[in-house]
Amino acid sequence: MLKSITLRTVTNQLLAQSLLSPNTVAKITREFPNTVATVPSPPWFISVLLGIGAWLAVILFLGFLFSTRLIESPPSAIIVGAILVISTIVLHQPNRQAWFFNQLYLALNLTGQVLCIGGTFWGSDITTAMLLAMALATLLIGVYQHNLHRFLSVLTAAGAMLVLLYDLEVYEGIHALIFGIAAGAAWCWLEEANHLTDRTMAAIYRPLGYGFVMALQILLLWSILPSINFLATINWEGSTLGLTLLLLIIEYSILYSHQMTMLSLRNYLIFTGTLLIGLLFSNNPGMLAALIVMSLGFQRGNLVLIGLSIVFLTIFLVAYYYYLEITLLDKSLALIGSGVVLLGLRFLLKRVLEEPVTDN
Repeated sequence: MLKSITLRTVTNQLLAQSLLSPNTVAKITREFPNTVATVPSPPWFISVLLGIGAWLAVILFLGFLFSTRLIESPPSAIIVGAILVISTIVLHQPNRQAWFFNQLYLALNLTGQVLCIGGTFWGSDITTAMLLAMALATLLIGVYQHNLHRFLSVLTAAGAMLVLLYDLEVYEGIHALIFGIAAGAAWCWLEEANHLTDRTMAAIYRPLGYGFVMALQILLLWSILPSINFLATINWEGSTLGLTLLLLIIEYSILYSHQMTMLSLRNYLIFTGTLLIGLLFSNNPGMLAALIVMSLGFQRGNLVLIGLSIVFLTIFLVAYYYYLEITLLDKSLALIGSGVVLLGLRFLLKRVLEEPVTDN
């Protein structure tokens, strides 16, 4: 049986071999956005209406369950939730155009997970409930073939892990969680060309990659909210250190993949600038996370990643200047100075240090 080869597969392999630039891949993607023969999807507004209808049906169904007192204790909630999860796994048919039913099964599956986790928390404790949430999310990534569900599963697992660390008062473990999520995002996108040649990973790496990126950025939003009590005691320098190290590894990997000379002034400036950014934003790891996502987006020619990085980079940069304990005049001067420095660096890297991409 012949294995299908798509334009996306070819461009990613050429990109991995440095035969195409990320900008060229982005242009090809825009010109040919859909080159894979897949089941057609309905227009976005139809999907929204189908989703609303499915969730309304689920709400009415839950109202029926509670009104008939089928759910009135932790065991009953867990049993009903387990039945919903298992039945939707069996009934879900990802390769058929059953749009409404697929939306309905997704809503029922998520509802079943909530009932299982809520019933466990109701009858046991939060630690057990969060462990169950992580186990369900991890298991269903491979079992339930729905990209939105896989994306939400990553967010669920990350959120459950954060709550578990908070409940156990292992606050320093948040740094390891953030580093692990960032490393997962880097693995999903830097190895995209290899994932496309693997039948299992080809189906799940994109929702996992976007899930890791969103989970990373959402978790780091807490670092710019000092009013939250338990987060006020966290020293975010640990997360900054880990993300700075990961960004250096990503930069090295990208330069190496393009066969660039490592012992060059340009690369020394790149690595030194990364270290200076990590030092400057030591208490704002979100800046490093946004730069990681931006690097991955430019490397893969992925406009969605680039857009997300710009949005969160703006949020974290505004928060950084907002919380600076200096006057508004000093903040204005700092912004002007930053702009001048960045423009100077761009001129330096663009004009003065122009080098051939590959070794001679």
